[in-house]
Amino acid sequence: MRHSIFYKSFSFSFFFLFGLSFILAQKFEGKISIINNFPHTYNTHFTIKNEMAMLETETSRGYVKMINNTSSGDKITMTVDNETGDSVAIVKNSNDMQYRNLNKKYNKKRQRFNNVVVKITRETKKINGYKCYKVVANDDKYEGVAWITKKFEIEPNDLFPTLKSQQRALPRVAKALQNSMEGFVMEMSIKNVKTKEVNTRTVTVQKQKLDDKEFDINMETIAVYNEDSVREMMKEAQGDPSKMKRARILLAQIRMQ
Repeated sequence: MRHSIFYKSFSFSFFFLFGLSFILAQKFEGKISIINNFPHTYNTHFTIKNEMAMLETETSRGYVKMINNTSSGDKITMTVDNETGDSVAIVKNSNDMQYRNLNKKYNKKRQRFNNVVVKITRETKKINGYKCYKVVANDDKYEGVAWITKKFEIEPNDLFPTLKSQQRALPRVAKALQNSMEGFVMEMSIKNVKTKEVNTRTVTVQKQKLDDKEFDINMETIAVYNEDSVREMMKEAQGDPSKMKRARILLAQIRMQ
């Protein structure tokens, strides 16, 4: 079977979740869904239990599942191509020496956004059972509102370091809102002042007991790659540009996980 490597085409844009403050104080068990209509984003679902975290999304090219064991460092990324039905899995361990710098702990840094006015209001409401604070922001192009909770202690990019590089295309107002205070954005809406178009993000949180089988992947029917196997592929692909390109894409995605 030919296994189509389509990672590059969507460049992991499904991770582009407004700097999603992901987990973990290692306390939450259940499911989180991010539903939005921002450009270059997809609806994304997270399943979390103890040291296990799973991301699932349906992109324009196919289904994607990522599983991360925060204790062992083991990571699996599986994709299923909508057109061909081909499945590919990439495995790595983020504790391996060559990945440590790529997967070091994320530290949120305060940023300044010139010409963006941000105000943290005293208005509050409960979303998903969590007390949230209303934050508003605007510049000459956008107006935004976010509801942020301090009670949902989830830290983003420790689980999926690729999130760090996926925020560049967001309007500055959205970036300023999510950066306005420590916490998790439960709701966000951004309005284009000129076109009146509104983009939104909503979050649902469902605490529930989960079976460990939620995190199982049947690896018997899919092609599985790691860095060693891809480097062997590159050796065999000498003189074959198409195979070399395929191997280089795989290697890049292993390092991006």
